[in-house]
Amino acid sequence: MIRPWQPIFTALRTTAVLTVALAAASSHAFVVSISAGTRSLYLQVGAGTMTGGGGRFDSGGVPGNNATINSVSVTVPAASLGAGTRAMTTNSTVTISPYDSFVFCSVPSQVYVGGFYRTPGAASNATLTVTAPSTLVSGAGNTIAFNTISWISGGNGDPTATIPSGTFVGGATQTLLSVARNTWFESCLQFNYANAQLVPAGTFNGRVSYTLTAP
Repeated sequence: MIRPWQPIFTALRTTAVLTVALAAASSHAFVVSISAGTRSLYLQVGAGTMTGGGGRFDSGGVPGNNATINSVSVTVPAASLGAGTRAMTTNSTVTISPYDSFVFCSVPSQVYVGGFYRTPGAASNATLTVTAPSTLVSGAGNTIAFNTISWISGGNGDPTATIPSGTFVGGATQTLLSVARNTWFESCLQFNYANAQLVPAGTFNGRVSYTLTAP
């Protein structure tokens, strides 16, 4: 997560992943300034680790690596196939912001996504992206297009979503947010399945990767 500062020809990158499964049959805005310091990135999708400071970054907590891969899923009964959008739920239990312990997300409906970009001097913005495969695939080899999965961005007390709401572009990387230097950002994402087609019975799985990169 923390790398030595080098003035040129170097990039910071940190990645978190989320799995997706379909079965057929204080006032937060929230972007806040943080102090300049050692050049570093932190990205949390679902579960994360914050040591010390009472688990609060604004009280001196130090972020660490967390290998947990959370998931979102939905089961569509046979009688409801193709009948319209279904909300997905997550196995993530994260409700509070690691920045200040504000109760920000609602589970099991929302997944926490947040982090920071820190640098000791002037620098270009960091970029948050997400990469999804073209399709979700069942054990039998049947597929559902990944662009049938969308998200609504929000958070308790968040009048303007930090990460815009959107839809996955299957088979491609899409930019979600430009992160200014020395800022913390976060949103809570509610995922939905379009459920606009008839598909064979089975469990369809796919994995998306969220990446925060700084020049």
